[in-house]
Amino acid sequence: MHYTQLFRQLREGRGFSYEALARRARCHRNTVINVERGRPVKFNTLADLMEKMGYSLESAEMRTLALLWLEAVSGMPFSKPEVAAAARKQATVYGRGAQQGAAQLAEAVMAADLTADQIRLLVFAARQPEVLAIIEAVRDLVESAPDRDSAPQLKVAEDK
Repeated sequence: MHYTQLFRQLREGRGFSYEALARRARCHRNTVINVERGRPVKFNTLADLMEKMGYSLESAEMRTLALLWLEAVSGMPFSKPEVAAAARKQATVYGRGAQQGAAQLAEAVMAADLTADQIRLLVFAARQPEVLAIIEAVRDLVESAPDRDSAPQLKVAEDK
């Protein structure tokens, strides 16, 4: 089954028309139609619509819909037990690495005694991959530069 089919069954099972669900969710009726027609949709949109229909985030229906949506967007058959087990294992490994990285970053920020503005700048940079690339290039340049004391000084010719 595809998530769009399940969503439609759940909507109709609760007696919602496109218009009624859209009004309740404070969105355009085309949002509901787009979900059921399989147009690209964020999971947050699906979750919000499901909640507006009365399904909790922890419900079996929500879990099933989430799994089917994930299969549709990733192309991976997560409903197969072996695929789901491998995915859970990878997520656990990633989570541990992310936690360790976050702890190291927190230590470095504390050790650097950064101001609130400097921390805001770091957060901005972390959300902008192109800014991170520039920062890494500057870091590499600084690390590869010879010591300032031993580097030859360039002098500018003065006009006479």
